[in-house]
Amino acid sequence: MAKFLLLALAFGLAHAAMEGPWKTVAIAADRVDKIERGGELRIYCRSLTCEKECKEMKVTFYVLENGQCSLTTITGYLQEDGKTCKTQYQGDNHYELVKETPENLVFYSENVDRADRKTKLIFVLGNKPLTSEENERLVKYAVSSHIPPENIRHVLGTDTCPE
Repeated sequence: MAKFLLLALAFGLAHAAMEGPWKTVAIAADRVDKIERGGELRIYCRSLTCEKECKEMKVTFYVLENGQCSLTTITGYLQEDGKTCKTQYQGDNHYELVKETPENLVFYSENVDRADRKTKLIFVLGNKPLTSEENERLVKYAVSSHIPPENIRHVLGTDTCPE
C-alpha cells in the first residue's frame, strides 16, 4: 500500500510540474497545411492546468484566424491507459506528454478532423526558442513519428496574441 501511495504521489508531483504558463515554441505535422499561419491546428498555448488528480488537463490557447486572436480552453480527459488524453477540437484528438524537462514539454497528438483525415502532430511548449541541440532532438523525434522534418514550424516568434 505504501508503494502505491508513493507512486501516486510521484505521479501527482510530475504532473504538477507541467502545470502553469507555457507557450508554443514549435509545431510539426504530417499535414503541414494544418499548422501554417491561419491553420486550424496552429495553436498558441498559454497554460496547462491539471484537475481531478490530473485525470483532466485544461489547455488554454489562442488561435489566430482572420487576423484575430481567439482564446480557447479545452479539457483533455485521461484515458484508461493512464497516459493518453482525449478531447474535441477541430475533430477528435488523442495526445500524450512524451518528454518533460524544466524548459520544455513535448506532446505527440493525433487529430481526426470532420472529413475523417488523420493528422500526426508534435507540440513543443516552453518559454524560449529551442537550442540547436533541442532542435536536433525534435528533428529525430519527428522522423521517428513519420513527420517530415521540413514540416517543423518554429512559432514562438510569430505569436502576436495577448499574454
